[in-house]
Amino acid sequence: MALPDDTTLPVEPFQEPEVAPPPSPSSLAPDRLVFFFSGFDPKGATFYHRLFRAGAGERNATHADALEVGSRHAVGRWASAWTASWRGTPEAAGAPPPQVRTRVHFMRWDDLVRRHWRRSALQLVADYWNVYVLGISSGVFRRVRQKTRAAWWLALFPLGVAAGCIGAGLALVGGALWAAGLPAALGALAGLFVGIVAWRLVARRIDCEWLLRLYAFTRLQAVGKLPELDVRQDELADHVVEAVESRLHQPGAPPLREVLLVGYSTGSTMAAAVAARALRRLTALTEGRYGRSATSIAIVTLGHCIPVAADWGGARRTRAELKELADCPQLTWHDYSAPADWAAFWRTPPWPEPARLQGLQASPRFHAHMTPQAYAALRRDRREMHLQYLRPPALRAGADAYDYFMLTCGPLTLAERHARGRPSMDARE
Repeated sequence: MALPDDTTLPVEPFQEPEVAPPPSPSSLAPDRLVFFFSGFDPKGATFYHRLFRAGAGERNATHADALEVGSRHAVGRWASAWTASWRGTPEAAGAPPPQVRTRVHFMRWDDLVRRHWRRSALQLVADYWNVYVLGISSGVFRRVRQKTRAAWWLALFPLGVAAGCIGAGLALVGGALWAAGLPAALGALAGLFVGIVAWRLVARRIDCEWLLRLYAFTRLQAVGKLPELDVRQDELADHVVEAVESRLHQPGAPPLREVLLVGYSTGSTMAAAVAARALRRLTALTEGRYGRSATSIAIVTLGHCIPVAADWGGARRTRAELKELADCPQLTWHDYSAPADWAAFWRTPPWPEPARLQGLQASPRFHAHMTPQAYAALRRDRREMHLQYLRPPALRAGADAYDYFMLTCGPLTLAERHARGRPSMDARE
C-alpha cells in the first residue's frame, strides 16, 4: 500500500515517524545545512527523500565521485531531515579523498497544500473568478505575459479548456438543434449543458486544473489571505535559525561552511519568504561567531515562478521581503530556470533589480546532458520537464554544468561558485 504522500490525491494527512536521529560526534557534524522547499504539491518528505536517494544512485553510476544518502527522520514539528555524504577522488596518491557532509531539511508545508487540493463546485467557480477575472482586470496577466509568454499561455490553459468545450457545445449542439427547428433559447441551453459536461470530463481527463489550484493558492498567499501559511513561514524561519544555531554551538565541530535554502517551483516563493524572515538572525549568528568568510548564506531557486505571487497588487509583504533579500550583499542567490520549462520565469530574476546580493540567473541546459531522444521525450511531458531540476544529469557533466546534487552537496559553496565567475550556461547568453 502506498504511503499517503506518495499519491497524487492523498486522503489523510501524512504524519512523519517520530524517530530521533542517533547522536553524532562532532567529527560527523554537517559542513552544510540545506533547507528544501517543495512546490505546490501534496506529496511530502517520503516522496522527495526517495527522489533524492534515487537520483544520487543514478549519479554515482556515471561519475567518479560518490554520494551516500542516509535515512530520513523527523526534526521538530515541521521538518524532516537526512544526511548526504559526498566523497571525491583523492587529490594525490595516498591522500584521503575529500569529503563533505550535508544535512538536508525538508521543510513541510505539504499539509497546507492538501487542505486546498480538493475543490468543491463553488470553490472551483471562485477560483476561476479570482484567478482570471481579477487577474486580467488588475493587470497581473499582462505583466506575466511581458515577462514570459510560455508561463502566460500555461496559466491560461484551464480557461482555454473551459471556453473551448463550452463554445463547442453551444456551436455544435445548440447550432444543430436550432437548425432542426428548436427555438434558439432552448438550443442554446442544451448546447450550454452539453458544453459544461464536456468541460468537466475533459478537465478531469487531462488534469489541467491543478494549475488553477496553484494560481488560486498563490493569489491568496500573495494578498495575505492565508493566515495559516503566514504562521507556518514564521515557524519555518524559526526552525532554520534554531538548526543553524545548534550546529554553530556544537562542541568541537569545525566551522559551518554554508546555510543554503533551496526553493523548487512555487517553493521558491516559500524559500524567499522564510529566508527574509530569518535573514537578520542568520547574519547575526554567522558573523558573530565565525565571521562572514566562514559561513555563507545562500538561496538556490529552481524553475521559479515568483512573479505569479509578487505581481498581485496586494502582495506588498512579498515584494518587501524580496527587496530585503536583494539589498543584502552577504547573500548569494542563483536561479536555474529552463527556457523549455513553461512554468518557469527564465528571463526574469526572482529578486528585484537593482540588487546588492550576489545574484545569477542561468539555464540548466538539460539538453546538453542527455541524448537527443531522451530530451525530445522530456519536452513532450511538461511535468517531467519541471521535475528535471531535481534529477542528476543523465550523462557525465563538467564542473560548471548544472548538477543539483553538486549544488546542494558538493565541495563548493554557492558563494565560492559565484566567485569563480559566470557559468557557461547563463540563460541570457
